[in-house]
Amino acid sequence: MSSVAVIAFFVFGIIFTGIHGGRGAPLPPPEELQTTSTVPLENLSLAPGDFIILADSTPVPIESAHVSMNVPCQLAATAATEGSSVTTGTTSNATQGPATDIKIMAGIAPDLKPSLPEYISGLSHPENGKCTYHVQIPEVAGEPITDIAIVNTGNQTVNFTSGNFATISTSTGGPLT
Repeated sequence: MSSVAVIAFFVFGIIFTGIHGGRGAPLPPPEELQTTSTVPLENLSLAPGDFIILADSTPVPIESAHVSMNVPCQLAATAATEGSSVTTGTTSNATQGPATDIKIMAGIAPDLKPSLPEYISGLSHPENGKCTYHVQIPEVAGEPITDIAIVNTGNQTVNFTSGNFATISTSTGGPLT
């Protein structure tokens, strides 16, 4: 190979690596950061009022998030006949499905508000005490969010078993203004 060819490859390599996205070139800073994480809940427990933070992006707001969770639940008829821990704040309707004391909360800490998750019947087994729910956050466009957590809103400790999890996907924008 001639020295002219070697020099040509060398110059081409320098030009190529200087192009944004070229091999070895630094990429411009992202305008948006997208993340997904899953928290296995098996063998964990939450006492009344305890929480697990799923996302804290302070001071950058979460533009959008999606939370899915598989958590212990109670069938309404079972809860009524057995006198289980269905308490104020634990609801059961067509959107939410069977009752659960685990709630998804979102906002700017310490001001977190409950979100209204949708029950996913095809991925749930309420007869075995396991229900899957999901929610898109924020539920109101433009609502500022930096923190998302799951919280035990009941009056008894919730013990998680095999298959219980919480998954969150977030997309962030620029700093809070």
